[in-house]
Amino acid sequence: MLWDSLLRAEIGATQEQSLARYGKPERDALKQSGLLYFRKDGICTIAHFYKGTCDVLSLFSDKTESGVPVDLPADRIRSLLKSEGGSPDWSAAGCYSINGVWNTPDGKSFAIYDTMRHKLAIMTHDAYVREKAAVAKARADK
Repeated sequence: MLWDSLLRAEIGATQEQSLARYGKPERDALKQSGLLYFRKDGICTIAHFYKGTCDVLSLFSDKTESGVPVDLPADRIRSLLKSEGGSPDWSAAGCYSINGVWNTPDGKSFAIYDTMRHKLAIMTHDAYVREKAAVAKARADK
């Protein structure tokens, strides 16, 4: 069904699918940094695109207190994982952390809810590996 393909989970979506889902971005930084910034249904979404598909999402409330997004309730986080994370089945990671950490059953994606900043980050493991390599390269170049 065409509707399902346009409104599928955001991780793995193309830029066109993201625009169909969220509408016009508040900020378009695709050419500079591969990012689109959206605001919909009380949630700010920053989508990062690599080779034409979304592989990292940052989600947080559009309401703030003292300059920090308000905390997302646990049921909203679970809902966002299912709707945005590319998998309906997320499970809590078996690690000790003050943050919430989840994995997909296939191990291709994970999510972290930063309890201090009140932001949910969903990313593919490939994106994480690329990000770590870029940080290591930047440190080596100093």
